[in-house]
Amino acid sequence: MADLYNLDREQVLALEGWAEKSTDALFAALEASKNRPLARILAALGIRGVGTTVAELLVSHYPSIDALATASVEELQAIEGMGPVTAQRVVEWFQRPRHREIIAKLRHAGVRMEEAETRDREARDEQPLAGLTFVITGTLPTMSRNEAKALIEAHGGNVTGSVSAKTSYLLVGESPGSKLRKAESLGVLTIDEATLRQMLEGAGASV
Repeated sequence: MADLYNLDREQVLALEGWAEKSTDALFAALEASKNRPLARILAALGIRGVGTTVAELLVSHYPSIDALATASVEELQAIEGMGPVTAQRVVEWFQRPRHREIIAKLRHAGVRMEEAETRDREARDEQPLAGLTFVITGTLPTMSRNEAKALIEAHGGNVTGSVSAKTSYLLVGESPGSKLRKAESLGVLTIDEATLRQMLEGAGASV
């Protein structure tokens, strides 16, 4: 199946019965198939006993092909609704070199090998402000609060409207309000716009 992604358009057109329209439809379908939900990819691999329902069950516990490929029979059997026979078949399928070659070809072709939200989460986790929560108060030197909010969120951070013990940083501009007093009472770190920009470059906050 992985070899389908290596088809040459001109060779397909040369086949009897294949015209421009049908060839275009084929290659459009192949391109679209690269970004199908992981459960559909898994169900299409031909693992005995793994249809759509079982595939969705597996993906709910193993959101990537790599994670599933390293699972043991015992781990799969521990999933409610997963029988021992199917668990054994899944493990054996991924142990075969031929099947590992298919996975490698699919990956090389650009077929999605993990759930989209997993990829998005990993991308967010790599951002410099990932996992940090900010509150903004006062007038900033070079941007509005909305612009600062958009900048923080674009780099993986969260922005809330009120200070709490869960706030990572209070971004302070000129004429700050009661949020500054609350941050000080809770021990929340305060930063200015210049420090925020340093954080975006990976320099960290100076406190």
